Order: sequence, then C-alpha cells, then structure tokens
Amino acid sequence: MNAATTYSPPYHRRHHQHHHFQLPPPQSQPSIVSIPTQKSILDLLNSKPATSSLQSLAQIHALALKTGHFHDHFVSGTLLKCYANPRFHNLDSAIQLFRNVPSPNVFVHNVLIKACLDNGEPLQAVWLYYELMMNDAKPNKFTYPTLLKACGDGGIVAEGKQVHCHVVKLGFAGDGHVKSAGIRMYGYFGKIEDARNLFDEMPDRDEISWSVVIDGYIKSGFYKEALEVFNTMQSERIRPGKFVLTSVLAACAHLGALDHGRWVHAYVRRKKKSIVMDAVLGTALLDMYAKCGRLDMAWEVFESMKEKEVFSWNAMIKGLAMHGRADDAVELFFEMQRRKFRPNGITFIGVLNACAHSGAVEQALKLFDSMENVYNIEPEVEHYGCLVDCLGRSGRLEEAEELVNSMPIEPNPAVYGSLLGACRIHGNAELGERIGRLLLELEPNNSGRYALLSNIYAKAERWDDVAEVRKLMKERGVKTNPGSSMIELGGCVHEFKMGEGCHPKMKEIYSTLKVMIERLEMEGYVPNTSQVLFNIEEEEKETALQYHSEKLAIAFGFISTKPGETIRVVKNLRVCDDCHSAIKLISRVYGREIVLRDRVRYHHFRDGTCSCKDFW
Repeated sequence: MNAATTYSPPYHRRHHQHHHFQLPPPQSQPSIVSIPTQKSILDLLNSKPATSSLQSLAQIHALALKTGHFHDHFVSGTLLKCYANPRFHNLDSAIQLFRNVPSPNVFVHNVLIKACLDNGEPLQAVWLYYELMMNDAKPNKFTYPTLLKACGDGGIVAEGKQVHCHVVKLGFAGDGHVKSAGIRMYGYFGKIEDARNLFDEMPDRDEISWSVVIDGYIKSGFYKEALEVFNTMQSERIRPGKFVLTSVLAACAHLGALDHGRWVHAYVRRKKKSIVMDAVLGTALLDMYAKCGRLDMAWEVFESMKEKEVFSWNAMIKGLAMHGRADDAVELFFEMQRRKFRPNGITFIGVLNACAHSGAVEQALKLFDSMENVYNIEPEVEHYGCLVDCLGRSGRLEEAEELVNSMPIEPNPAVYGSLLGACRIHGNAELGERIGRLLLELEPNNSGRYALLSNIYAKAERWDDVAEVRKLMKERGVKTNPGSSMIELGGCVHEFKMGEGCHPKMKEIYSTLKVMIERLEMEGYVPNTSQVLFNIEEEEKETALQYHSEKLAIAFGFISTKPGETIRVVKNLRVCDDCHSAIKLISRVYGREIVLRDRVRYHHFRDGTCSCKDFW
C-alpha cells in the first residue's frame, strides 16, 4: 500500500450517557477473600460473582487497591475486562478505570479496545489505538484483529487503510488471524479485490480465512465468485464448517443454484456428528430451497428442524409468500403462535407480502390492524408499503393513494414505488405520471423508476413522453440495469443477457429459440409489444422481445436437458407480460414444467398455466 502511515483518529463520538465513576473506598475490608495475593485476586476475577454482580466486582476492586495489586497490569487488565462486560452496560466505568491504571501496557490497551468493540463502540476502539500509539506501549499481533474488525464495523475506510499500513510496517502482515481480520475489513468496505489479494497472499489458509473471503464476496453481491472460492476450498480439501456452509447457502439462494445447495445439504447429513443442524443452519437451508423453487424441500427441512427460532418461522412464511401460497403463510403465522413463538415486525412483512401476491386484501387489512391492537407492534414504513402494494395490485388504487397520504410516518421511495407499479399493472397513466415524476426527484439515480414510468407512457402510446424520460436519464447519466437470467446445469451457473453473445453455445441457442417462437406462433402466440420502450416498427419490437434473457436461458435449458425435465431460471428483474405469456405456452406445447423466479416472486409454469394466476 502507498497510503501514508501517519495515523489520524476518526471523530470521537459517544452515543451513550456518561456515568459518574467512583473508586470503592480502600479502607473497607471485603469479606469474600482472605488471601490478598495476585493469584487469589485473579481467581476471584475469573469467578462467577465477578461476572454476574457489579457489587462483588467492586469488592474485588477494593481489595486490589488495598493490596497494591492494581498496579499489576494483568490484574488491572482483567478487572477492566470484567467491568466492560456488555451485560453490565458499564463501558464508561471501564474507561474511567483505564484512566487510573498507571502506565498501561499493550495488554491493558488490547482489553479495552476489544471491550469497546464488544459494547458496540468501534470508533472508540480506534481512538484508544491512537492513544496507544501516542504512548510508549507498542501494539502486538493481538491488537490488530480486533482493531481491523472495529474499522470494518465502523465503516471508516481511511483509518482502516492506515491501520493496515501499520500492520505491514510492524511486521504482523504474515499472521493468519491478522490477515483474516484484514480480509473481513476490506469485504465490509466493499473492496473485495483488496480482500482477495490478502487472501491469495496467505501461505496457510484455515477455515476462518476461507469463510471470511466467501462472506466478503456475498456481502458485495458477487455470488458466483463466492461459489467459485468454495469450490476451490473443496479442491484443497479444507473441510467447511457451519459458518462457511451458511454463507454458501446464501449464495446458492441468490443464484438459484439448487445443485450446489443440495450438495451442502447432503454434506451436512454426512457430517451430522460434527456439524449440528441448529436454527441458523437449518433456516439458511430452508431459505435456499424456497428461493431455488423447491418449496417442498424447504418445508421438509422446516418440519425436521429440532431447533426453531422466530427467524426460522419468518423464513418459511416468506418462502410461502414468494410462491403465492397466501393461505398457507397465514396458517403458519397462527401456528407459530400456537407453538408459543411471538411474531415480530419481520413476520408481518412476510405474511402481508403473501397477501399482496395473492390478492387477499381483506386478510391483509385484518392483519395490519392487528399489529398494534393485538400484538403491540407499531407498523413501520415497510408494513405500510406491503399494504399499499396489496391494495394497488388488486386495483384499489384510490384506497392505496389515500393510505399513502394518511401515513403517520414519511413514505419512502419504496412505498411510492409500489403505487407506481400498480399504476403500470392497471394502466392508470394519470396517477402513474404524478407518482413517477415524484420518484424521479426522490431517486434521480434509480434506473428502475425511469423504466417503470416509461412503461406506463409506452402502454398509453405516449411516445413523446417516453422520449422525454429517456432524455432525462441521459442528461443525469443514469444507466439502466440490464435484464439477466441464470440457469444452473451440472453444478455450473450460466448467465444470459439480452444482446450478449459470449456463451459458447450462443449460435445453437438462437437457432433453438427461433424454432420455439415459430412453433408458438403456430399455436396462436402474438408478441405483446406494449412494453417495448421505443417508437419503432412492430416487427422490430417483436425481434427485441424475442431475445429477452429469460427466453435465452430457457432455450439453453432445452438443448442441455432431457425432454420432460424441469427447467429452473432466475431473473434479476420482473418478468415482462410477453415473456410470461410465451412461457405459459411453452410449458403446454413442449410438455415442460418451467420454474421462474423474478425480482418479485416465483412462477411455476405447467400445462399452459402459471401458479401466480396472472396476478403479479
């Protein structure tokens, strides 16, 4: 790194109330100890009373002062650790105690730096490191894992880079724990290339370092790369533990990589003696199956889980919601209460979304009203957004707008976005224009808002307005988010984008797609060109629709699988009306079940129909 090694501390902020700290009177004789030696004091500090009662801790503190052992840095550091126990919410007292330690050494500094991090004060931890550097105490290899984590948690990029420079300068760059912490920090900053460089430089990489880099890729949205690292980990015969597997399952869920997810499930079963299927791992597994289109397997995992937490129930409810199973989601909502699990705000988001995806408006209204009246949960903006979405999708646009205008909290862009989406579905150009223009001011860099407003104008054949929106995008430098679709075959994830021809089988894919479209036209298929955002000839519009990414992925699935096999596709955007109609017909004409996950929900196409019942 070329960054300067001079250290400048971040702005020092405190978010909690300062407590007055008073040292216990040294003349009081504690009754809990009889041998005032260093060992006996340390034994007391490591005993249960010291970790469960501030009163007992104060007595030990008094003894250390009376006997002079407080000057021993091991004693004062251990005492400091006890005072800083997060359960006591007593960090201010610990800091005041630190100020009374004579010439604190690196051990004492390290204890307080970690205490600040454990108490949710990462900036305070970095400030203390600055103090350490200003004093004679020199940091050691135990200082930096905690400090790098503090920089990552605090989101302080410049300071994190400076600390990394110190690591290199002081000769700790080769320590495995320090490197793992550095990888994690850069991952939190979104600088995954820096994190990967550190990882690649490590001579001996343990499970923790692999886990950190995989997690870094996932947090940065590089899910395919995360699976590639996991595959490399397997080839180097590093046995993955629970934390790695949980991260890998998250990547599988995002990509729809069912084969990878199944492998993880089988591995957990084989290693059941060493890997416990707890609530966290079980929930990650059921979430993966639900997001990969196998709701049956998600339910099987959920039913078999011996340990369940509220977040486990929430994940299953959310899975049912994605697949349009509103009745089952609501039933599970009440079942969790019969099992003595109390719903929280996230539970209501899941069950309200289930109602929105199935048009169960009255059920949604009842559930929303019960939040405060029955469960004492104050609705947040996300819950209002769900209800607006539910009303809007069902065509009750006036009620949806009234709800937005009467909200006791400021509506966010997501709420307005739900209303705008409803205007597109039901062709309300007047309301759509008003809401759309508002959103373009609230989120001037969100390409999706421009696309949605353009869709509304295009559907109304207001081409001048479409051109105006496109011109505004160009002036503001807003780039559209290209549609992409992924399909997993043989453990490999293939991605397709409209207009890209980099796939090795692209020529065969286009040829297959051409034959498919011709056969669909013989069955009465007519392309729905209402959402093509250009005032061009009808034939050109049809050509543009023909090469949408989901159609390319399905064509590749046809040439890569046996007749009758289910084809599973994941798309990053909402499926358009034309593709939805075409895929329904493909499922009937070719006798194939096609499972498509778009940005909003799941669509199960079978025998010419879709599980969404054309309500999406």
